[in-house]
Amino acid sequence: MSLILRVDVDKPYGHGNLIQKIASKITEDYFRLPFVHSLYYLHAQTKLLDFCNAHGVQGIFYQRSCTLPNKKVLNLIETGGHKIGFHAENTRSKETFSAEIELFKSKLLNHSINSFTKHGSGQLKLGKHHYPKYEPDKYIAWAKDLNLKFPFGNEIGDSAESLIAKDNFHSSMFWMERDYRHSSFSSLEQLIELAKTEQIVVIVHPANFATFKDVQEDLKTLFTLAKANEIKWEVF
Repeated sequence: MSLILRVDVDKPYGHGNLIQKIASKITEDYFRLPFVHSLYYLHAQTKLLDFCNAHGVQGIFYQRSCTLPNKKVLNLIETGGHKIGFHAENTRSKETFSAEIELFKSKLLNHSINSFTKHGSGQLKLGKHHYPKYEPDKYIAWAKDLNLKFPFGNEIGDSAESLIAKDNFHSSMFWMERDYRHSSFSSLEQLIELAKTEQIVVIVHPANFATFKDVQEDLKTLFTLAKANEIKWEVF
């Protein structure tokens, strides 16, 4: 049937070396660092976008407030036919979430946002502005109230059944990062067989794609297998 590529753009400067790690952390919590901005800002996302565009694969890129896309990224998104979503952090209340996404939308000129995801899975506080609790039922209700989509949860798929949407909501995904795959459903071949009959979500993080060879290799293999089996990539 089809695959959906969900991309969570978490680290503004990546994490490939110490400078990138420090710059990402400072920017996530406080302010942008001019001396590394021109060299590293969203470099990992640019690398992933170039890769997707070369293979003709569209994805939905969920940006945080600290990873607001720049002109180069926006041009690559438009060229490849990708979509932009919001990766929410301050989900303490409907009011804090609404304020966060409205501020983001006001800075994202000429691009609309119709869906959001949650940053983090509830176990760690991942930044100064991050509310760690993961409460998907709450976000589903907010989405209805605010005329948005909350299409994807943050769980790890542990079986074919867990990866199939229920009531148009995918609670679990297939992770391109191998450490986040469940041992009972971890191979790309299993994923492709399921995607022949179902719509399945695949998640990848640009910083991991840019840093780790196994993520790059697995995503390339998945693109190749999907094409060979005539499985389409969908965005909405």
